[in-house]
Amino acid sequence: MTSKILIVGAGIAGLSIAQWLSRFGLDFEIIEKRSSECIAHTGIVLPFNAVRELKDLGTLERLEGRYFEASTITYNKMTGKTIKSANLTEPPFENDQFISLKRQDLDRALLEGLEKKIRYNTEILTVEHGDDAVKITCTNELLNGSYDLLIAADGINSLVRQNNYEGQEMLVDHNVISWRFVVPYTEHTLQPLHLIGQTDLFTVYPISEDALYCYGHVYEDLNDIVLGDNAKENIKKVFSGYGGPVPYILSQLDDVDILTNRLKSVIKPCFFDRRIAFVGDSASGCSPLIQQGAAMALADSRCLADALAMQNIDQALMTYKERRERKVERVIRFADAPLTHLESMQSWVSRGIRDLKIRTMGPPDVNAWKKLATDRHFLS
Repeated sequence: MTSKILIVGAGIAGLSIAQWLSRFGLDFEIIEKRSSECIAHTGIVLPFNAVRELKDLGTLERLEGRYFEASTITYNKMTGKTIKSANLTEPPFENDQFISLKRQDLDRALLEGLEKKIRYNTEILTVEHGDDAVKITCTNELLNGSYDLLIAADGINSLVRQNNYEGQEMLVDHNVISWRFVVPYTEHTLQPLHLIGQTDLFTVYPISEDALYCYGHVYEDLNDIVLGDNAKENIKKVFSGYGGPVPYILSQLDDVDILTNRLKSVIKPCFFDRRIAFVGDSASGCSPLIQQGAAMALADSRCLADALAMQNIDQALMTYKERRERKVERVIRFADAPLTHLESMQSWVSRGIRDLKIRTMGPPDVNAWKKLATDRHFLS
């Protein structure tokens, strides 16, 4: 019997699971609250495990010529003085790729072949559990009714999750304001770079020979910074004392679109409740400090779709949770760990210890990636 499936959200998680379901011959509808396909003028960093997933999905080949492949990553003090570099072509990554690109290019590659399946300008309104089904209402009345499976792929602030777990605290706010943007930088010759200050951080990832994807954050409680419309002024205020390429980058912000957010994480991952499945950030959103958001969304989607192709819905949901739970919980711990120490970085002693650890043990995100690549908990 053909199942009636509704996917909520047309971001990385929603589009990737739609691609897998299409491959397995399973039918679905996708709703998306945006008015059209994603045109976010930001970048995205895809470590080795995200690239592996894109290869399995057949999407990486569609991105040929539209990404930057990194070979090293360097951690600097805010002044620009190097603390430690790591080689991304050495074991265990000798057969892997680390890439960065425009977010819109990734979304469009994942969208290919699904254009007619997405109903834009459609937002979920209510979710009600029934016997072996989920009854929903949304802003497109033609789609109202019962579905055998609802797949929530609508991000860290998931409306499906909020409706389903109404009144329950599902997210933790880390009191960190972040900014993401892409700037032109002609013939830069740069490799990925992290500049670390006190409770602030600025990262630079090339996405081509002439453009950089930049990410910055600051701990809100210790700085006179308020989330709002003055993003450019705030960025210049926080990072005005930085060295390296940052002064030039700050001088290029006038015509740049900036995405501003607060860093949030799920308190505990949620994978399904009766006939609602959660994938990507709606299931396990965490900090971007080891760049695992896309990787987890892609892996969730493959795992859930594979289970749905082989089992009935209820068995598939159990299999999905069993296969993903331990791995996801460990990734979240790796990703959020640096934020637990952020407030203490106002002390020069704590900063000295942090820099010493990086100098002796290597960049923390590379260490986390090595664990993901070699730890039996992730390979099983």
